[in-house]
Amino acid sequence: MKQQFFIKGLHCASCVYTTEKALKTIPGVSEAVVNLATGNAVISSDKQIDELNIKSVIKDSGYQAVMEEELMKGHDHQKMLKDKEMKDLKIKTIFSLVSAFSIMFIVKNLYLQFILATIVQFWGGLEFYKATLPALKKLRANMDTLVVVGTSVAYFYSVWIIFFALNLMPYFETSTAIIALVLLGRYLEAKAKTGTGEAIKKLIGLQAKEAIVLVRENDERIKNL
Repeated sequence: MKQQFFIKGLHCASCVYTTEKALKTIPGVSEAVVNLATGNAVISSDKQIDELNIKSVIKDSGYQAVMEEELMKGHDHQKMLKDKEMKDLKIKTIFSLVSAFSIMFIVKNLYLQFILATIVQFWGGLEFYKATLPALKKLRANMDTLVVVGTSVAYFYSVWIIFFALNLMPYFETSTAIIALVLLGRYLEAKAKTGTGEAIKKLIGLQAKEAIVLVRENDERIKNL
């Protein structure tokens, strides 16, 4: 028996490995295959797996499972949520890029740098923390973990410098630049996936709905292929 669903939040091969390994821990699941490009997941089992169990396992891994029925029933709602996510990601990306550029070349006041870097770290990078904490609980690491660890070290070290050791150089530009560039990459990736999905739908819509077969020199029309 096979069950198919969608996983939100996949960004790298480590994400695929983590979710596949988590799905295989569900009793009865013999095989789990996750597609990084599309986010589709398929599990094979000897019996029907409870959807709540699937969602719980994926959530504990730092991701979100959306079942096929939910996608079909709430297509318009899902599209609205996806558009909102894209808009939020675009806003975060632009703000983070502007903040990183400002800290590197314009803003020289350390306290203003601290304010900008704090907003980018915990607002722009919020999704990184959300994906990292569940992974750490399972003693696993992914790309989000690398971003969180690297930027957090640079950020908190810089905070310590401006409040306790003003004679040293802070690294707010490092933490903001890393988050900004990763967000930019994810935004471009999301745009590309959206465009690819729409192109596939249009191609499917172009497929033939009927065919003509020559039988004993007479035309016969076959419909509903």
